[in-house]
Order: sequence, then C-alpha cells, then structure tokens
Amino acid sequence: MQNVYLFIQVKKDLEDKIGQKSVYNALTFRVTDTEIQYIAKVHVGGNEYAHVKISQTLPCYGEEVKLVDYQFPKKMLDIIEPF
Repeated sequence: MQNVYLFIQVKKDLEDKIGQKSVYNALTFRVTDTEIQYIAKVHVGGNEYAHVKISQTLPCYGEEVKLVDYQFPKKMLDIIEPF
C-alpha cells in the first residue's frame, strides 16, 4: 500500500510529462537502491583527517563494503558534507 502512496505523490509530475490520461494504475514496483552510503571523518594521525564516502550493499546483495571517494587533507573542525 505504501508503494501506491508513493506513486500518488508523483502522479501530477507524470501527467505534466506525458499529458493527461484516463487511467493511472501503478501495477508493480521494484526497489532500485541496492546500497547504503556513509560519509565519515577519519583521524589519520597528528592533526590530519580525511573524509571518506563508503558504500555498503544491502545484505541480500552480499553486503560488499567499498571506498567510493575521499577528501584529504581535512581538519578536525571541517564539517562533513555530501560529496
């Protein structure tokens, strides 16, 4: 039922793109995100820090963990922001 609610929220956007139609029945849904992404501040010694983006696939996809990107050098007080 939640998936139908998601479609209702974007129905108007679809109408704007393809024109008004007489029927809108969302029949099937599929989840496309297979991973969770994290951003972390890592102390690497002295006054040096790095910001790292880590990806972890969901358990049903093997839970693979990998380094996606990093920012270096960073300072302790630097705010972690999406990158």
